[in-house]
Amino acid sequence: MYNFSGEPYYYSGKANGENHTDTDRFIYINDFGYCADHSKLSIRRKNGRPDYQLIYVAYGTLTVHEKDKKHNLTSGDICLFRPNEPQIYTIDGEKTTHYWILFTGSEVEKMLSLFKERSYHIGAFPEFEHFCHSLWNGSRLDEEIAELSLDGMLITIIARIMKLVSQGKKENNELSKLHKAIQIMKSECHVKRSNKELSKLCELSEFYFIRLFKKSFGVSPQGYYAKLIIDKSSHLLINTDYSISEIAKFCGIEDALYFSRMFKKHMGISPSEYRKNKI
Repeated sequence: MYNFSGEPYYYSGKANGENHTDTDRFIYINDFGYCADHSKLSIRRKNGRPDYQLIYVAYGTLTVHEKDKKHNLTSGDICLFRPNEPQIYTIDGEKTTHYWILFTGSEVEKMLSLFKERSYHIGAFPEFEHFCHSLWNGSRLDEEIAELSLDGMLITIIARIMKLVSQGKKENNELSKLHKAIQIMKSECHVKRSNKELSKLCELSEFYFIRLFKKSFGVSPQGYYAKLIIDKSSHLLINTDYSISEIAKFCGIEDALYFSRMFKKHMGISPSEYRKNKI
């Protein structure tokens, strides 16, 4: 069952709260959960944790602080803390939803061997979100079976992450040229910038920027803006009680009717229908 921490929208998946640090088992899950729609959070563990922690940001911005630098993790980014590594990460002002898994085991480091950086962008990862929404709802008799099932799911998730990381490294040289534009588009999708402005951020010509962007993401920069707006508005429709016009304004669109037409064009149904079907 879920453990409720006393803070709204914060959930933990395992009820026993035990933290295993031995490596006799191939893999062992200590805990998993998610932190939804928080605009304030501060985690400071000077000596880290005794196990591994994977964090996936579904929406918003989570900042990881390391000595003299910081990493702003946004939608589609994943972060790894290894055992005993200092952990300092915060959310400040922007509503953010992130998922996390705590685990250990004799083969974990081998499985994570390609994870050389603190974080990577891997894009939409519904498997991770689904896993962290899982519940311990079985009886004591079938708890061992449930545990084995979750262990297997985690191994599959790690394999998927390693595949995405490997693919990302091959594409990294070209994608790194677009990094500044992508970061600002994702963190400020409500502020629409022209292709010329975005290309200057990347220190590329406008023509090459647009061509490289389409090659890398399959859509134009302005089409990518539209996708970010749809993703953000979809999240707000499901997880808040804001009106359609308020959500439109949060996404940088003053005209609610234009927003509704745009949403229906991309999703096939109106914002109100989407909210009704999902809630």
